[in-house]
Amino acid sequence: MTEVSYMLNFNLRVQIDFLKWAERGGVEIWQIDQHELDKMIEDMERYLNVPMDLADASLLFLAKKHRIDSIVTIDRDYYIYRTNEKKMLRHLLDEEGE
Repeated sequence: MTEVSYMLNFNLRVQIDFLKWAERGGVEIWQIDQHELDKMIEDMERYLNVPMDLADASLLFLAKKHRIDSIVTIDRDYYIYRTNEKKMLRHLLDEEGE
């Protein structure tokens, strides 16, 4: 949500429209609890040479937790990260041209 809002920073009305869309169920929002931060820290340390930022760590953590491998991100280094099953994350927008 934060990254999308950042990308829409050219217009506050567009940010609000995005939030209204999300509120209507356009996206599902998952929470990361404080006691789960250790898993994100482990991944950030594992991928320190990339480096993995908080947004990347959040995405990978939630993918692992909810056992998903299909994502949408604006980052180009997503292909480096692996799920618990050692599978590469699949970027849905990269498949548009196929």
